[in-house]
Amino acid sequence: MRINGSLRFNLWLLVAGLVAMAGSTASVADAAVVTKLKAQLIWGTDGEKPSENTCKELNEPLKKKLCRVFKWKNYFEISQQSVVLAGETKRLKMSAKCEVEVRSLDDSTLEIKLFGEGKWTKTVRQSLKALNKGEIAVIAGDAKDNINDAWFVVFSVPHD
Repeated sequence: MRINGSLRFNLWLLVAGLVAMAGSTASVADAAVVTKLKAQLIWGTDGEKPSENTCKELNEPLKKKLCRVFKWKNYFEISQQSVVLAGETKRLKMSAKCEVEVRSLDDSTLEIKLFGEGKWTKTVRQSLKALNKGEIAVIAGDAKDNINDAWFVVFSVPHD
């Protein structure tokens, strides 16, 4: 059975949502509002890390969360940024082709807008309470140049 690109992308988003809802053993005190977030652009592949690439191996706890749902053997972090939300919308440039806008809609909901090559592609919402409990928000899709690879934008609460 062949699945068209649009349906496959929507399936990715459904699976990404399941990853976000997956249980976590992290114990973080509940807070009314998340103000500090970590955003990561991640590449998933069965291939090896290219020698000229500056990406780094993904940390083991996050790799395990992704491996529970996604098929790739290797996950590499392309970029990482921290953001503090204080009522305004923040725009993060994750790569030359990927940007995200993030804002708190209210005390319980985070809104993330994904932009690919300057064009809005998707908006997702995530529970701030779930993020505070150690869950992650994931937006994922196929890599354009290699359908066997994928990219992920992952939001989490840093545990400093």
